[in-house]
Amino acid sequence: MNLKFMGVAALLAISATTAFADLPKATELVSKMGFGYNIGNTLEVPAKQGGPTGWGNPMPSPDYIDSIQKAGFKTIRLPTAWYSHSSLGQISKVWLDSVQTVVDMCIKRDLYVVINSHWDTGWLEDNVFAENQERVLKYQTNFWSHIAYRFKDYDEHVIFASANEPGVNDPRGGSGAEYADNGQLTFGDSRMKILKAYHEAAIKAIREAGGNNPTRTIVVQMPRTEIDKYELLAQNFPEDPAGKGYIMAEAHYYPYQYSLMEKDEGWGNQFYYYDGMGSATDASHNMGSAASVVGSKLYTDAQFDKLKNAFTDKGIPVIIGEMGAIKRMDLTGENLRLHLQGRAAFYGYTAQSAKTHGIIPIVWDTGAENNKNMTIIRRQQNVVPTIFDYEVLNALREAYSMPPLEGNSIDSYVNKSLDDSEKSFKATYQFQGDTAETGTLSYKFSAQDWSQYKAISFDMSFDGSADASWSAVVFFNMSGNWDWKQTDLGSISNLNGSKRTYTVSFDGSSSPSIAFTDQSKVVAFGINVQGTHVTGNIELDNFTLIKKDDSKVTLLDFNKGEEMETGGIASVANSSTGIGEKINFVFKANSYTDNFTYENTITEPLKIVSHHLAANKLMVRALPGAVQAVFTTANSGRTSAKLMNSLGQVIARADFNAVPGANAIQLNTSFRGPAFLIVKQGSQQYTAKVMLR
Repeated sequence: MNLKFMGVAALLAISATTAFADLPKATELVSKMGFGYNIGNTLEVPAKQGGPTGWGNPMPSPDYIDSIQKAGFKTIRLPTAWYSHSSLGQISKVWLDSVQTVVDMCIKRDLYVVINSHWDTGWLEDNVFAENQERVLKYQTNFWSHIAYRFKDYDEHVIFASANEPGVNDPRGGSGAEYADNGQLTFGDSRMKILKAYHEAAIKAIREAGGNNPTRTIVVQMPRTEIDKYELLAQNFPEDPAGKGYIMAEAHYYPYQYSLMEKDEGWGNQFYYYDGMGSATDASHNMGSAASVVGSKLYTDAQFDKLKNAFTDKGIPVIIGEMGAIKRMDLTGENLRLHLQGRAAFYGYTAQSAKTHGIIPIVWDTGAENNKNMTIIRRQQNVVPTIFDYEVLNALREAYSMPPLEGNSIDSYVNKSLDDSEKSFKATYQFQGDTAETGTLSYKFSAQDWSQYKAISFDMSFDGSADASWSAVVFFNMSGNWDWKQTDLGSISNLNGSKRTYTVSFDGSSSPSIAFTDQSKVVAFGINVQGTHVTGNIELDNFTLIKKDDSKVTLLDFNKGEEMETGGIASVANSSTGIGEKINFVFKANSYTDNFTYENTITEPLKIVSHHLAANKLMVRALPGAVQAVFTTANSGRTSAKLMNSLGQVIARADFNAVPGANAIQLNTSFRGPAFLIVKQGSQQYTAKVMLR
């Protein structure tokens, strides 16, 4: 027997001889735990992805924990990685020390702390299958023995959660009845029995770790933490050596169309505006109030009724371990105001309904401050942590009969949304040639409905030279079935040495004007440069769509200061031979710039001719619907690329054979928001954070 791996629980049980009083039952904690807050995207970041700071957040500080406590939160959930900080089943002492430091900050401020085992490469969550059971049970036993022993002397303020979202990211897909769960293998009774065994392994290890652990409150999760799967947990509830009353159940609440959906689909649209707070000018994105609509008030009450009847009424408290909705900062003006007001109302009503049903709501907080964030307390800026979203926080406080805090976030969001200087796209396009040529810079994205817009505005300048006998700049779009329409913007010489603002109308009301094959399905637009002996740079900035009511929206929310400011594919084709010419396309990302020379022909895909990428460096650019990456490797061999969202879910992956030198890979995804790209070949691994558009 490998005592280092297998015998920890037993050894700890033998050493734990001190007698401790029974801790309060789980039901006694509900009123004290109030509403809670996740320190998300921090301690759960796998070690090989940079650890706690790898996804852009700092380690929690005393000031930050103070801000959470002063905001009114009574509970902190700590999503935590353990597997990637372990060796042969033993968790690193240094890592346990780091986690304990954060826990102590919370306990010092009289906060309840829910320590969980998060995704962490999916060692448990992706492996709720019979063939993985033996291995997962060993790790589950060993990890919780270590964790519980470290915190054995803590009182009821420390709570353990067996898992996070078990089965939410199963790496098995297919079609047919057995893959009815959004393309994943169905989570039925047989798999629930496996999950029950995982929970019971954690419970047993914790109970045997001595100290206060025999009666410590433990949280177990329903499959995928989906409320609709609550019956599986209710019918297969784990056995507890402590008897009844010391276990809580966990669900998560992200009503998809309202909380996370980022692209309208044929089966339904995104909801921008909450129940009872619909938009008159954007009705296609109103939620409505019907009980059948996911996320509405009646729907929320019905979902929480299920949890109350199955668990709370039977002496099993429930936590909503994660809940929230993204901020849709690509809206502007009054529609943005209406969205943000409704979003605060969603948080407030969900918290109030949870409280009424005896459920503890815990909000998810990403720490990010860009579009699609769920942040309430600021932590990424080099300032003392402050409240980032007053309206959401005050809605939560109101649900718990707390007075509002003075502050306003919505006005600043709305005013900023109308400030073109803060939101723009800028690219430098360099080209040269000795013969007649065409240079195209295009922006491609999933089908978008532009029917509410009447014009597009942008700035353009040219620094260089061209044969005066012939040159032209053309603005084009492709819509419907990729049908091309264009309008002439004049000669390159009109731009030389100065920046000009162009406004291209869609309805013919002013010149220049451009038509669409289908304005409800615009799939690309761009600038086409034609001329002889052209050498120089074109700069494009401040792309803004103008609505029919004269309000403005910056195209695809290209924010200055984010990691990637480029979003296009550049190509050059010789107009007479069709053979590609070489071009340089400059990528700008924060403080560094890398240059790549590409070659393209009509018979081959885009390929790298030369590059200036430092060894052991990954270059990433985000396009609408895709991520492209360039990296170098010394050897050929099997290589994997994986894209994960901020919830730790794998949203795209590819396996391929890399070659010595520069390699390029593209992953396609409809997900938008913060994500992490991992490219791995053998022991060599690249990681990069990327903002998906």
